[in-house]
Amino acid sequence: MRSAWVCACDDDVTGAVVPALAELGYAPARHTTTDARAAAAALGADAEPEVAIIAAGVATLGLAAEVARAIRADEALRGLPLLLALDAAALREPAATAIDADELVVVPAGADELRVRIARAWQRSGAVTDGETLMLDGLELNVATHETTIDGRRVDLTHLEHRLLRFLLTHPRRVFTREALLERVWGYQYYGATRTVDVHVRRLRAKLGDDYGAAIQTVRHVGYRLER
Repeated sequence: MRSAWVCACDDDVTGAVVPALAELGYAPARHTTTDARAAAAALGADAEPEVAIIAAGVATLGLAAEVARAIRADEALRGLPLLLALDAAALREPAATAIDADELVVVPAGADELRVRIARAWQRSGAVTDGETLMLDGLELNVATHETTIDGRRVDLTHLEHRLLRFLLTHPRRVFTREALLERVWGYQYYGATRTVDVHVRRLRAKLGDDYGAAIQTVRHVGYRLER
């Protein structure tokens, strides 16, 4: 099941968003916080969320702006697709226009609209997707079924290889250290074992073949990035 993070700045707006996420097959991880740094830290603690949604009302627009800034300022979270969910009253407030998000959804919104908004947020973050499939030319990774194909031919990936490839596809052109990859893909800090990243990258490259394996580039003395 796909993971989505919801910062519950406003209970009513959150209550309108969470059911639509669940209908789309997401496991919404709801965090209630009044501290922007704690919100960003909670997001980083969740294993591989595919999207973050800040749910805010009129009274919490200031907090929503702080949370958005905290997420954008965190190197490991900066490329995460970020949606802002507002009610109609908050939408009319001038402060709403200053919140840095990739996409806006006004509640109540159905699952179909939310699916399109999430896909658009992914596209703005740099990922090529139709909402269910991440693509790199002839390489396609189906988020819902966990299947990966190259020119229609299935590629058998382990669970961690799939997670690693999906993370890189949703954050193209961004450089990640081995420590950041361990935290975001493995889901926890893996002290003293960063070489496991090198091992999984090497295996993933071999399975993807020369053309697509080469898209996962080594950045000397730093880490890895996926270059389209």
